[in-house]
Amino acid sequence: MSKRMTLQSLPKTSSFTKKLTPDPRIPSVKVALDPSTPQELFHVARRLIGGAYTYCKPTPRKEYRFLTASPYAMETLGLDPSEAKDKSFQELVSGEKYLTDPFPYSQAYAGYQFGQFAGQLGDGRVVNLFEVESARDGQRYELQLKGAGLTPFSRFADGKALLSSSIREFVISEALSAIGIPSTRALAITALPKTYAMRARHEKCAVVCRMAPTWIRIGTFDLYKWREDRKGLIELSNYVIDEVFHNKMVEDEQIKREVEQEISKHNITLTRYDKMYFEIVARNAKTVALWHVYGFLNGVLNTDNTSITGLSMDFGPFAFMEYFDPNYTSNHDDHTRMYSFANTPSAIWFNLVKLGEDVAELIGADQELLDVPDFEAGIKQEWTERMIQRAGKIIEIAGTVYEKLFMDDYLKLVCQRIGISPRDTDHTEILGPMFEMLRATKIDYNDFFKILQHVPLEKKLDYEATAELFIPKNFQEDLVNDYTKENILKELKSFLVVFKDRVEREQLSDSERLSRASKVNPLFVPKNWMLEEVIEYTTENDLRPDYIDKIMKMGTNPYDRAKWGDELKDLEERWCSDVSFELKMGKCSCAS
Repeated sequence: MSKRMTLQSLPKTSSFTKKLTPDPRIPSVKVALDPSTPQELFHVARRLIGGAYTYCKPTPRKEYRFLTASPYAMETLGLDPSEAKDKSFQELVSGEKYLTDPFPYSQAYAGYQFGQFAGQLGDGRVVNLFEVESARDGQRYELQLKGAGLTPFSRFADGKALLSSSIREFVISEALSAIGIPSTRALAITALPKTYAMRARHEKCAVVCRMAPTWIRIGTFDLYKWREDRKGLIELSNYVIDEVFHNKMVEDEQIKREVEQEISKHNITLTRYDKMYFEIVARNAKTVALWHVYGFLNGVLNTDNTSITGLSMDFGPFAFMEYFDPNYTSNHDDHTRMYSFANTPSAIWFNLVKLGEDVAELIGADQELLDVPDFEAGIKQEWTERMIQRAGKIIEIAGTVYEKLFMDDYLKLVCQRIGISPRDTDHTEILGPMFEMLRATKIDYNDFFKILQHVPLEKKLDYEATAELFIPKNFQEDLVNDYTKENILKELKSFLVVFKDRVEREQLSDSERLSRASKVNPLFVPKNWMLEEVIEYTTENDLRPDYIDKIMKMGTNPYDRAKWGDELKDLEERWCSDVSFELKMGKCSCAS
């Protein structure tokens, strides 16, 4: 392993600002640093007439109180974890101090929100700091501050982030990644004790230092389509291909096989823009499969919240589903259930279709047209029909690829969670009965898989006693919701008969099942009621981070209980126990 570095010592760059066109009102760092440049350009809402970003500075706050850093994120960057105690580190990840080389900036993007185009959006409370390469593996990460103050994209908002929502994002970003679900990351969280914001009530604010290989989202492409900025769209696409994907697209064996299988039916030779589109489609398909396997809902899946690299991002009203309910939505403002658990795959596909429409002129052109010297200048009339047909076909093929990748990964991963090898018949023979049982019993979704992997099936099974294993020690019956021991035992016994038969037909030993399943069944996932306890404790105990640190230890070591620490064992036990039904499946607001 490479020598541990510090955030201070890591070389810092900004390929985004070097490669992409800036806001013409602040066209250079020199102008940004010039005292004569009107300060309202940095912090007053305005529409950018061009460019991918505008230079922007964090808003100074009256007081900063560093809460904690994520050891897991520090490890990802190859940093010395003790650096989190240094004042210079804390100043940098809070926005109390910032570098001017590279100079901070905020990204511009647009987006479809709940299916409707919303125009220019952008980083309304985010300031991007710089890019660093991990000292561990060389992976590039772009660090940014959420809650850093007003930007030109703040619209009617205040540029602030609540402490409560910041704690939620800090925890879930790291927990998802530790489970194995692609996600943006959170390096540190800093409270702003004297900075308040009004949402449902008056609340303290905070800043989260987030990191990701890129923060480009589908909404970034939406912006250029809306502006009718063809040159900018080509510039952005080339940046994504060269700097984000490093020209390595459709190279994953599974993705390559599915794409080639479909395009071979249509006599299409892929261009670099086709590959970019398919890569974005494929990565999102695979992430959505993971969300479904683990029962995770983002809550808001607009195009401006959909990463081009398939990362879970922009966490607001998210949740881990506590019992199986396909109609569940974690967003209490989602009255039509557009982003419910069942609708998640179609919601992301809607966004990917919009991306296809954004880049239609690029995926509509075959290599012959792309090689025409004046192609970038505009589309000739005689090319139009040919390009429309090709773009439509590419999007159609992408839909097939998206569905196949999602279904294949979903089947494979769900089967691994129950310890069996996937078979085409499993959808109807085992998964159908399993999810119907989970829906009917309302037992804890994640705990079910944890317990099932330990059920001994090699010997004659006492179905009554085995079903009892799934009843929590502190089981709290709820007659209104049919959450009763009698119902649970009845449904579980029926399922166990089917499951035992399926395992015996594959001739699997108990140890084989456990070996497979334990690799993908987390012992802990952070649920909304737990996060509410963390928030309440932190705010009522002078911003002490004890509960944050505890849930982070558990969340970032989901497969290894030995790393959860010796502190707060009673709390740990409660977080691994059943709670009253009214606390489950909570919903959150978009306001954060």
